Amino acid sequence: MEPMAFYILFPSLFMIHEMEEILLMPSFMSSMVGHPKFKNFKELYSPFKFNLIVFEEFLILLAFLAHSFYVGDFTIYQTIIIAYNYHIIIHIIQTLYLKKYVPGLLSGIVTGLYCSLLIHQLLQISLQLYISSILTLIIIMLNLIFLYFTNGARKFEWYNFCFCLLYTSDAA
Repeated sequence: MEPMAFYILFPSLFMIHEMEEILLMPSFMSSMVGHPKFKNFKELYSPFKFNLIVFEEFLILLAFLAHSFYVGDFTIYQTIIIAYNYHIIIHIIQTLYLKKYVPGLLSGIVTGLYCSLLIHQLLQISLQLYISSILTLIIIMLNLIFLYFTNGARKFEWYNFCFCLLYTSDAA
């Protein structure tokens, strides 16, 4: 596979992962409301809010893909793909912490491994790019903070917010 084909394929891989989350998230979040550490989930989560955030992230991902094609430089886009893989590691940590299947884990592992394999095979990525992708992940998380608070999150309980934030910290 050529790198350009992989770049075009990545939004589809991202959405496969997101579709699993969209389908399984409502029942998962209902089960988490009773968890003592996550008592205010109802305020931070609704299917509409989650879907809106996924849509916004997808549009940003497509905008960065289009920009990368326009300028002929895919460096920032590569950091987004790597940040996606970091996000999958967060899903694994959440599953271990909660001792419960977290929606997006299976599709995340499959798509994350596929992306990692293609990144390794197709691209000569430096250590600096991997480090830069951590900054990309931080920017994505800041975007999510903005989205949660503009969508009506009022109470701030750090552990509730971090879980929701990390849960939805997909690429873009």
